[in-house]
Amino acid sequence: MIRRAYIEITNVCNLSCSFCSKNHRSPVFMSPDFFEHVLEQIVPYTGYVYLHVQGEPLLHPDFRTILSICFEHHVKTALVTNGSLLANYPDLLSYLCLHRISVSLQSLPFHAEGSMEAMTESLLSLIKNAKGSPYIELRLWRRESMEHPRIRYVLDHLANICPEPIVRNDHSIRLSSGVFLNYDREFEWPGSGEYGDSHGTCLGAVRQIAVLADGTVVPCCLDAEGRIPLGSLKESSLEEILNGKRYLAMAEGFRRHNIIEPLCRKCTFRKRFDCQ
Repeated sequence: MIRRAYIEITNVCNLSCSFCSKNHRSPVFMSPDFFEHVLEQIVPYTGYVYLHVQGEPLLHPDFRTILSICFEHHVKTALVTNGSLLANYPDLLSYLCLHRISVSLQSLPFHAEGSMEAMTESLLSLIKNAKGSPYIELRLWRRESMEHPRIRYVLDHLANICPEPIVRNDHSIRLSSGVFLNYDREFEWPGSGEYGDSHGTCLGAVRQIAVLADGTVVPCCLDAEGRIPLGSLKESSLEEILNGKRYLAMAEGFRRHNIIEPLCRKCTFRKRFDCQ
């Protein structure tokens, strides 16, 4: 059962972070009309959408229109952003469809020189005014990243408004009500590692799908290059795609702990689901 869908409203980004797989596709900004078409295809399967795969969503010239479309379709929306453009959206919290805002602190070392003060001020304002809704997630790949000077700069300012953090587990710290600092194990992007065996499982295709900016449906947000194209929403309905042979074979394979797609055998992220 699909629980969430990732929609890449643009594959264009204003940063060049070392941990990103980098976009090798033609630059695309999804039009609001096509975004609404994509959303209408997804809503029968899930009401939870992430604006994320590659690219920086806040770069989209029609970003506010896209949020309005999400609201009109009663979709819980998660925004994943590098945070560099938060100052351009002081009205972000007025969009009631936003259920979660994830800000990548891991990207801070790659922000423009002299931008830290404005970004930090915008982030603090967002957290203070959100008051627990939407959920604010600050994301790191590794806990030791906290010691980078730019990340430390932001965390020190956060300490002034979140003075009593609580460690929840090995991967998360609750800074205040509805505000979390999350970090996890680093992984290699699919395709960069060696082939593993065919035994294993994943949540891709089974509990999530992703739609790239050109309308290509892929099994998860890590297939950023569209190497497992399940179909295109410019040519087929999502129902047709999810009843296609490639999707059904992949999803059934994961349910049986059998990895069908060669790309998935080279994905280290999916190994964290092997015990499920």
